[in-house]
Amino acid sequence: MLTHCRGIFETVCRTILADRGVECGHDPKPNWLMSEALKTVKLTPETFDNDSSVNDGVRDVLGGLNRLLNGVVALRNSQGVGPHGRDALEAVLDSSYAELVAQATDSAIALLYRLHRKQAENDPLKRFKYGDHPDFDRYIDENNRVVIEDTPILASRALYHAEVEAYRQKLVEFRLRPGTEPIAEGEDFKEGEATSESRDG
Repeated sequence: MLTHCRGIFETVCRTILADRGVECGHDPKPNWLMSEALKTVKLTPETFDNDSSVNDGVRDVLGGLNRLLNGVVALRNSQGVGPHGRDALEAVLDSSYAELVAQATDSAIALLYRLHRKQAENDPLKRFKYGDHPDFDRYIDENNRVVIEDTPILASRALYHAEVEAYRQKLVEFRLRPGTEPIAEGEDFKEGEATSESRDG
């Protein structure tokens, strides 16, 4: 379980950084991944921009993720089974410690990932798939008719696959217009749930 906790920390941080166009390098340290992920995500809603108490409090709470990660790494190195196994009679911590680490990891990472995905609705990610923004695609298709040799072509799909940066720029402009709230697809990422990417790009 401890090994999985470290793995989920690193996976979510790598995903956030990749989505936002931040290079991770060959073998980044876990604390570097967490620090960089926290830098790229706005930790509080705009409603609280002028409330220093809320901002400082949330920053302190989420800043503690690095200390949590340090604990996970230390316990994983000491208590994790690892790829080579261990002596079955060797003393190990009570399972309650592993449960505590798992619950803390689950809650912290779920919050960080939820913030990341929520902010991506109005600030499109560097890495995204065609179909992630159906309202924008529909807007492009309704306002741009493309026909090749009597065959109708979806303008949004053509733009995405031919000029993805132009697609993203137009998406950003679309999101900045009043009254263009993104359409949510499915429920938010919740604690205890795995993320998946099932649509084709």
